[in-house]
Amino acid sequence: MLVVRCKQFLQPVRLLFTNAAWLLGAELLAKVSRILTIIVLAVALTPVSYGSAMLALACHEMMALLLRAGAGVQIIRCNDEQLTDYAKNGATLQWTICLLLALFQCLMAQFIGHWYDNPDLVWLIQVMAGTYLFYPWVSIKIFLLQRANKMRLFSIYSGICITAENLSIALFAWMGADFMAVAYAKVIFSLLWLILFSFVPVQSYGLGFNRIVLTSLLRTSGKIFGSEFLRALRLHADTFMAAKVLSPELFGFYSFAKNAGIGLSQSLTNVFNSALYPFLCKLERQKVLLLHRKMVFAITLGVGMLFVIQAVLVPFYVPILFDEKWFDMLPVVSIMCLVALPSIVVDTACNFKRATGHFTDEIIIRFVCLLITLFALFVIFPTQPMDFACVVLLSSVLWCVVIYFGQHFIEKLAHFLLFILRRKSHEY
Repeated sequence: MLVVRCKQFLQPVRLLFTNAAWLLGAELLAKVSRILTIIVLAVALTPVSYGSAMLALACHEMMALLLRAGAGVQIIRCNDEQLTDYAKNGATLQWTICLLLALFQCLMAQFIGHWYDNPDLVWLIQVMAGTYLFYPWVSIKIFLLQRANKMRLFSIYSGICITAENLSIALFAWMGADFMAVAYAKVIFSLLWLILFSFVPVQSYGLGFNRIVLTSLLRTSGKIFGSEFLRALRLHADTFMAAKVLSPELFGFYSFAKNAGIGLSQSLTNVFNSALYPFLCKLERQKVLLLHRKMVFAITLGVGMLFVIQAVLVPFYVPILFDEKWFDMLPVVSIMCLVALPSIVVDTACNFKRATGHFTDEIIIRFVCLLITLFALFVIFPTQPMDFACVVLLSSVLWCVVIYFGQHFIEKLAHFLLFILRRKSHEY
């Protein structure tokens, strides 16, 4: 009996490690290319141009959140009977989101350039907007790969695309494209993404329209978008504020420190989340998710310790890899590495909520994290790169403390909000 239980426990653990191993292998290749990219950008770009490139990428990533808020989460976690309807209507939803998103980002580019008094941002953001038109052709195929936990093929293709993007940035920057290198590389990434994933061996469902199914997808997508928007706003809140508060040169230095610190750590976090969510959904369909909760958080902390090691190694690898003009940012880079540890813990907690369909709980957790971050930024009001880094680290530690001790309150608040929403819908 004990042997059977051990096998039942170890089998899903082995699946998670297998998925994560394939994704991590691809990420290691991508990370090497990313380090090369950061090195080339640090040499080829001035601090002002570096800051413009990173600010444009932050704005692009904020708008790209709608791609994650489409049908993917629901296709991965739905039961087999719902899959056909979800896939067909999900494809329709993905096309609608991508077309509207491309138009919206083009229009917003003018406002963003005016707000930051930086006309260079306009064309940079508009070029990246065109990349949205590549994704809906293959998005459903990618969701089906993840649903089946076929991370080997997904990780190989994804790793190739990310590596190509990073090397393209380095190449374009070295050839004198300046900050536009990041936009051109986004186009290369999207085109390669379309080509590779067009031939994955999964069933094609085509487009479909069912009002009931599409309404259900839209309702849940709205909650997922809310969560992803709050997460990204929390991740980039310091960047958006620093771009207004700091001088262009100081902002460039801070952008470098954040990119060399939490930027590299965030790539590993994304890999872990990509492997974790389909794994949790599979456990939830098997009704054994709660049995593995402690194990998953233990693995999460193990991954988080890699960020601590990275922070310790910063004084050794940054002087070797980067130009002398960035050396004053060594302490800031180390602090930014440490910020990634609380982030991955919060992401794991939200993945549990998402896998079990508790989307309101997830939104509340994200909102609490954002509220703490904004409160710290506006109360302390940092005016130097080191001050920004310390405020971000302090607020990230507070997230975990508040969420851990306020879990019962979060659940009660979620139930209350759901009750109010249902009551309002009945009134209408």
